Amino acid sequence: MQPLLAGKVAIVTGGASGIGRATAALLAEQGAAVAIADLDEDNARAAAAAIEATGGQALAIRTDMRDEAQVEAMVAAAVVRFGGVDLLDNTVSCNAPEQTGADGEVHEMDIAIWNRALEINLRGPMLAAKYCIPEMLKRGGGAIVNISSTAGILSLGTVPAYAASKAAVHSLSQSIATAYGKRGIRCNTVAPGFVDTPTTRNMGDQFFAMTLDNNVLPYLGRPEDIAQAALFLLSDAARYITGQLLAVDGGQTIHLPVVADMWRLAAGRPLVETA
Repeated sequence: MQPLLAGKVAIVTGGASGIGRATAALLAEQGAAVAIADLDEDNARAAAAAIEATGGQALAIRTDMRDEAQVEAMVAAAVVRFGGVDLLDNTVSCNAPEQTGADGEVHEMDIAIWNRALEINLRGPMLAAKYCIPEMLKRGGGAIVNISSTAGILSLGTVPAYAASKAAVHSLSQSIATAYGKRGIRCNTVAPGFVDTPTTRNMGDQFFAMTLDNNVLPYLGRPEDIAQAALFLLSDAARYITGQLLAVDGGQTIHLPVVADMWRLAAGRPLVETA
């Protein structure tokens, strides 16, 4: 069977680690030549080398997604190396755990945190699309996946900057899908729930346990779970899907917040566990 992405060229932003790295590897496994863009050049090179070691084609490009000139150069480098661009996966993200685990309440928000979240999580994907779309149009169309978050669907309360930026990502996807659909470009959003990555590990075992407690499925997601969703939406298997948001979250967003407590009651356990 022919790989799903045979002959395609993909750019994965934020592809040096976690979800982005898993996505880059899967796209390459399915036949795409992959440009891996990330501010972390060493890990981007390692990700590209791992793809090439298995016979794939990959290019690492150090890119600060806040810098329009660097984003333009990123796309140009992919075109020079691989001949064009067909697919864009925007995994680039500024995560709250990389700061303090929370953005701070709105009334005491450090504007630098707000600006950083919007610049990386929203402006970055927009700039990538800005420079990829003309290349896609030259090849008769393409597909874009923007990675959002369930924090952009339901509020966590503690990360307003991160959540607002991620909610806006889906609006960006809808705008792109509407504007360029007739010209052969699809754009969708994937909203991961809690996924076990090196970054989320910084949030601690207690947060992991709490999240698992409230998941419908009895396990947490892995980067590969999000990569599979991105692969589907980028491939022709999803040719009639555009402008949609797919939550890949273990059932996190489908139930009322009292479900975990209801399970405890049904099992005859107290609502509050005691030592």
